[in-house]
Amino acid sequence: MYTTHFGLKAAPFSITPDPHYLYLSVRHREALAHLLYGVNEGPGFVLLTGEVGTGKTTLCRSLIEQLPETVDVALLLNPRLSPMELLSALFDELRISHDPQHYTPKDYIDTLSSYLLTAHSVNRRTVLILDEAQNLTIEVLEQVRLLTNLETSNQKLLQIILVGQPELNKLIKRNTLRQLAQRITARYHLLPLSSKDTKAYINHRLAISGARSPLFTNAAIRLVYRHSAGVPRLINIICDRALLGGYVNNKNQIDKHIVHKAIQEVRGESLNSRHSSLTGWLIGTLATALLFGVLMWGWHSLPEKSFFKNLFISPVSLSSESSEVLPQEVTIVPPEHVPVVEKPVKPIVIPTEPPQNSPVEPPKLLELLEKTSTESAFITLFNLWKLDYTSLEGEKACQRASTQGLACLLRTGTWKDIRYFNRPVVLELVTANGKQHHLIVRYLQDDVATLVISGQTYEFSTEKINDFWLGQFLLLWQPPMLPVPLIRVGVTNDAVLWIRKHLNIIEGRSNALETFETTLSPRFDVVLKQRVIAFQRKYKLGADGIVGEETMLALQALSGIGNPLLYQIKAASSD
Repeated sequence: MYTTHFGLKAAPFSITPDPHYLYLSVRHREALAHLLYGVNEGPGFVLLTGEVGTGKTTLCRSLIEQLPETVDVALLLNPRLSPMELLSALFDELRISHDPQHYTPKDYIDTLSSYLLTAHSVNRRTVLILDEAQNLTIEVLEQVRLLTNLETSNQKLLQIILVGQPELNKLIKRNTLRQLAQRITARYHLLPLSSKDTKAYINHRLAISGARSPLFTNAAIRLVYRHSAGVPRLINIICDRALLGGYVNNKNQIDKHIVHKAIQEVRGESLNSRHSSLTGWLIGTLATALLFGVLMWGWHSLPEKSFFKNLFISPVSLSSESSEVLPQEVTIVPPEHVPVVEKPVKPIVIPTEPPQNSPVEPPKLLELLEKTSTESAFITLFNLWKLDYTSLEGEKACQRASTQGLACLLRTGTWKDIRYFNRPVVLELVTANGKQHHLIVRYLQDDVATLVISGQTYEFSTEKINDFWLGQFLLLWQPPMLPVPLIRVGVTNDAVLWIRKHLNIIEGRSNALETFETTLSPRFDVVLKQRVIAFQRKYKLGADGIVGEETMLALQALSGIGNPLLYQIKAASSD
């Protein structure tokens, strides 16, 4: 109705997940990058979570549009399925012929395996996207996990993306689904838009629809953000109704008054006339005055611990059951001019026996998370490497690290992985509202982690931290050179000396570290290759005799060379 009035080609704020209108905020860009990584590189599940209306489905459709033609995608939007119905729906999406009435689970798996192997042989990849996955049953999720067992000797045949609301994280943390949780290699929690992004989002969709200039005033956009909390779907609903209101009132620009009326209509609130509004205001005022009089009349008859007294009296007055409540005049003034009210001094009663000290309750992790900040975490991590984070050049933390010869490692894993790398890590914890918090794990002793939050250290069990941890962590390590090289037979450089040094420590061959550079050969020969293969086999790495990032990380972690470490490694004894 309003498109012609505002000179638009289409309605800009439709709530259908049209990727053509996708606004890539920083958060949405990161989420899309995680999905693309999962499809192109990830060997396991990809998990995307976010609150209702934050744009998860739109991102999935945008992902599908960006995938090459050699990728076959099955998008399942209805999670209310049984395991057999899930397989049937997957077959329908991939256009695989099947007989739902007579197929057994084995028939489905055998047919799917044959299809995927054929697709793999002609360089085609297959992706399954499960939307609204928080509504999947345990049985269906277990069936989904079993589908990842379809693989060749070096590659998964089916890539699976789980998309859902935050409840999906809690569902996956169940003990019965721990096998599935361990296979998640990339995950991202999508947050609502910021105030700045909300303005850009509104103008972006208007521009796509043909608007030649912004139609919403800044005050109107601020009101939209306040009542939508940055959730794209709510922004669309409010803005669509506001444009309709502007059209009805023959306005060429949407101001905050039109947005306010749109919000009332969206919420189902009635818009009263001036007369009825004035009448309602008078009635409300009289009712408030009457209520206040009743409260004052019955003030002293209320119990000492009454909710109303807690509501109106200063908490200081309720600090003791024997405290007297003295009525006093209250004057409302600006905070910077609050007068100091002298209170009567009560005599201090000294007990005849000293009270027993109550044990100090340890701080709760959820409360401490409010003190965290990403910058503070990186400042602490760089300090552990004896570096000043704020003085280093670079926009990103990993860019600053690279100027000092350090590399970043960002992984999704478990405490076993963190213990394996043996380096302090930046841990990302996510609270129920989707807010991300970053802190440092400085030490890890058995199942107790020493955390650093805003310069203070605290100890918590890993089980307690798991309530907020989705598996993401970042650490710094020191490769022999940057960019991280790939070392094989025939290469001659300082990185080969680095490899020999760490192997000698792990094998217990020598303790004279300071003489290694002058006594060891910088050439990667066949004998060194055999030592590398033996090391890779022992620690279940790809035993190809080529030293890349994974083998280097293992060498550095197990040798215990350099600081900082999560724990000290006992040197191997020489035979």
